[in-house]
Amino acid sequence: MTQATPTPRNRFTRRIAAASITLALVAITAIIAVRAAPWQLTPTEAASQLKPNVVPNSPITAGLIETTISVPDGMRIGAFAQPRTLDVPPGISVSVFALIDRPRALTWAPWGEWLVSLPGAGEILGVRDTDGDGVADATRTVLTGLRCPYGTAVRGDDLFVAQSTTIARFAHQNGDGRPVPLGTPVTGLPDSGCGAHHFRPLALDTDGNFFIAFGSSCNVCVEADTRRGTVWRYTPDGDGAEYARGLRNVVDLTFDPVSGQLWAATNERDNLGDNIPPEPVTPIEAGANYGWPYCYWTPTGWRADTRVASCNPNCQGLTRYHGEQAHSAPLGVAFLSGTAFPDTLRRSAFAAFHGSWNRSVQTGFKVVRIGLDANGAPASTEDFVTGWNRGTRGPGDAWGRPVDLQEGPDGALYLTDDVAGAIYRIAWTGTP
Repeated sequence: MTQATPTPRNRFTRRIAAASITLALVAITAIIAVRAAPWQLTPTEAASQLKPNVVPNSPITAGLIETTISVPDGMRIGAFAQPRTLDVPPGISVSVFALIDRPRALTWAPWGEWLVSLPGAGEILGVRDTDGDGVADATRTVLTGLRCPYGTAVRGDDLFVAQSTTIARFAHQNGDGRPVPLGTPVTGLPDSGCGAHHFRPLALDTDGNFFIAFGSSCNVCVEADTRRGTVWRYTPDGDGAEYARGLRNVVDLTFDPVSGQLWAATNERDNLGDNIPPEPVTPIEAGANYGWPYCYWTPTGWRADTRVASCNPNCQGLTRYHGEQAHSAPLGVAFLSGTAFPDTLRRSAFAAFHGSWNRSVQTGFKVVRIGLDANGAPASTEDFVTGWNRGTRGPGDAWGRPVDLQEGPDGALYLTDDVAGAIYRIAWTGTP
């Protein structure tokens, strides 16, 4: 077939078309490249790549249901002057247990009282439900004049309180009157006053050893005090040694009651994008290094942080961890040992996410359930209670921010909220 000779106009038209196709291909390639970059993954994509290759254990098959929080008549003030709702699995209820101004860490005391840390006020409050109706009806000041108290623990006749630079010991007297000071078994902790990353989470093992964390003084830097960004173990006599490092800001420490494994809820570094690096909510191992400040984890592996002088450029000898969505700000982690919740939910870790402050679209502001495998390792994550922030900003759109949660004597989960000024009771009310 004879081919017509193209005219100058046709040649120009074909060149424009070819150029358009080339530009389109370049644009598609760029989109693919950007999408493939770990710091550009969507939260769902990033989360899917941060989980172990384990079949998820997801008993919450019906999704979450928007449910009105039950608020006693006398507590319908402040954040609860209007009706509030949260999204929960079927069979779960949420009620306001107590109103407390800026509550943080929670510890159940065996004499029948919740110990609530108020680090800014330098106090520990005691909150009781004397008639067992699921609503607090008695509040007292247990300790005052403390220096940024946070983690508390009870062992035998003793109450231990972690402060900025010490772990103090008191005779608790079974909650009858003020605890009696008995000295400071641990002293000389890194002093940060009540400033950034000052909280001192505290956990005791079965031998009476103290586990305490020291947050960093910065986002990413080489600390002059090498104890910052670490977890330490101290004997009952006060002898201490580093347990694990590379954890920028551990805000909670707790032991899995089944496996005996120590877990940490940690805030990782900022200013690396919306989805990097994942926040460690994870079992921690003795002698392990989790990367901070020199390296951080991405869905494609470890990466050196170029904002600090190179010390481990190939990120060798680091330990993988279970990571949650970046900027979630996990502040608390808890386990169930009772039988109030159904079997499908019991073998889990529950984590409280305070929520993001510097992400382009907010994340966190919720409680998640981390399913565990037969060995107690994290296997999957799913939302458990959401709805404290239904907007796109954080924390500007949030009416509440979860902090710490613990299992109560009734088997329910109790959760502090330092923005709404509340302690919630999260209970199973469905059929067994």
